[in-house]
Amino acid sequence: MSTERAARTIGILAHVDAGKTTLSERILYLTGAVRALGRVDRGDTVLDSDAIERARGITVFSDQADFVHNGRRYTLIDTPGHVDFAQETERALMALDAAVLMVDASDGVRPHAALLYSLARARGVPVMLFLNKCDLESADPERTLHQARERLNAEPILLPVDPERVAELDEAFLESYLSGEWNEDDLDRALSRAFASGACIPALCGSALRGGGVGELLNALDKLIPERNIDPNAPLQGVVYKIRRDSKGQRMAFIKLEAGTLKPRDVFAGGEQTEKIGEIRRAFGNRYESIGEARAGDAVAVTGLSAVSPGDRIEMSGGTRTWRHAQEGTIRAALSAKVEALDGTSPNLLNEKLRLLEDEDPLLNVRFDAATKETLVRVMGPIQLEVLEQMLLERFGIRAHFLPPEVVYMETIASPVLGCGHYEPLRHYAEVILRLEPGRRGSGITFESRCHVDTLAIQYQKLIRSHVFERAHRGKEIGAELADVHVVLLNGRAHEKHTEGGDFREATYRAIRQGIMNAKSVLLEPFYRMEIIVPGEYAGRVAAEIQTLGGELEPPERLESDVRIRARGPVARFADYGVKLRASTRGTGGATLSFDGYDVCRDAESVIRAHPYDPNADLEQPAGSVFCSHGAGVFVPWNEAEARMHCLKK
Repeated sequence: MSTERAARTIGILAHVDAGKTTLSERILYLTGAVRALGRVDRGDTVLDSDAIERARGITVFSDQADFVHNGRRYTLIDTPGHVDFAQETERALMALDAAVLMVDASDGVRPHAALLYSLARARGVPVMLFLNKCDLESADPERTLHQARERLNAEPILLPVDPERVAELDEAFLESYLSGEWNEDDLDRALSRAFASGACIPALCGSALRGGGVGELLNALDKLIPERNIDPNAPLQGVVYKIRRDSKGQRMAFIKLEAGTLKPRDVFAGGEQTEKIGEIRRAFGNRYESIGEARAGDAVAVTGLSAVSPGDRIEMSGGTRTWRHAQEGTIRAALSAKVEALDGTSPNLLNEKLRLLEDEDPLLNVRFDAATKETLVRVMGPIQLEVLEQMLLERFGIRAHFLPPEVVYMETIASPVLGCGHYEPLRHYAEVILRLEPGRRGSGITFESRCHVDTLAIQYQKLIRSHVFERAHRGKEIGAELADVHVVLLNGRAHEKHTEGGDFREATYRAIRQGIMNAKSVLLEPFYRMEIIVPGEYAGRVAAEIQTLGGELEPPERLESDVRIRARGPVARFADYGVKLRASTRGTGGATLSFDGYDVCRDAESVIRAHPYDPNADLEQPAGSVFCSHGAGVFVPWNEAEARMHCLKK
């Protein structure tokens, strides 16, 4: 069995203006990957190569480039630092073997840095801390390390490391240290174990702009990232972490290969769909090089796979290359915005182009309302909307405008209810009897069958299951998406001659809708989990503000000179809280707001009044059933349909 050292992928994480792209450029220059050192202010960096990024001076897309250090190939991913693009950063984490968290030593550890650190550790990515701008007079590395310890809830260790500190973290090294029988290799291995487990964050001081500490950073990563010998003949394993299109519009799936090899013309099968890889490419900013194969450790772009999405895993299963959806991100967009074309573009064409952007960023969750001809997208904030407007114009030539974003509400049910659907126009037949039960918060829509196969054939039961999940079902209060409902198949009926594939789709949709109409609805709203750090003199005022806005407080935690306040509150009341906090604390306070799921709406009556909706007029989601009478299909309203269900008749 042949083995070789695997390539590695590292990512640069930081808040806006900490110097991520400058560090990335410095690494590429130092390792000889580029001949000239680009600068963000000149707009000539390898990464941040998109026109939108150069115009704004911020990272929007997670671009990558390869370099070689100490004889090993690395892929470097520069990630966005703005909170509106945190979902792009979270997707990049799927590909990383290690992350470098940059902090401006003249500005301290901002709240967004804490969010980035928690996202990395949640995915098991080891993190190294780089204290940037240490060449400035205002830099205070000691204070920054202290803040990192408090605000990241982690243990930063400044390199070069004191062996005694490592002995405190690693039991195996402790024995060697106490006996005096250790060497530098033992120390490196112990620190590598602590780094990989998250027991510590190795830290370095430096200056990305001037190059200070960057060589030491690369050497430390080379030593500390755990070694993983790979077998190119092992079964294929990998994860899709990004979807992009090249300058010709060709779709590329970016894959971090974890085991095995990948070659052009390799065939993948998923369900009834079969696809073949076209090219395998190495990315260098917006340039691509075609290569003959990818091996474990490589992070590459492939063409030809049209069905995979970010988070999907590729693997060898039963001798066949296939893919499956496996990873969900923790970041959710809690706001929604309507988009209007300003140049006469048809709603259908606008929706089609937005779907292409959704292919790259699934959190956009594009929804087209056929009744109102309105298109809505999920977003993180106003900067993302501005970028989307630019993307529509530059990629597709569409001038569009997004209306101010609104909170995305959802609906569920209060108690179990029966849902019945029948579809029987001439020469068609299907009937479905469901039980809708309240699900736990955050469970979405779930399904189970309690119907015996002797009552309804298994192929029809599988059809019903697929129809439950293939669309977003709406509640009856404001037409919001249905969530946290457990759908149970109790009974169903098909006709030996007249049942066709689409009949159970219609019956299933109507059964769910009829159950919703019978149920008592519960309106749900999104919540933020907040971590706020303010100077002690502002703690009382901030706590009072949070309670006034309807937030729930945990006991405050006293830091050295600051106070940490953890809270939870509805997005509708805290969407712009970061701005309010900076104003009320004269710029000294900071907050990290992260999505924390849905819960019962605090002010449901006013929300319902503000979002008028008539469920009986919703022609896209009818609640009534269609029965056959005298050779013709007859529509029966939802409140009369149950009495006519064939499965319920005794």
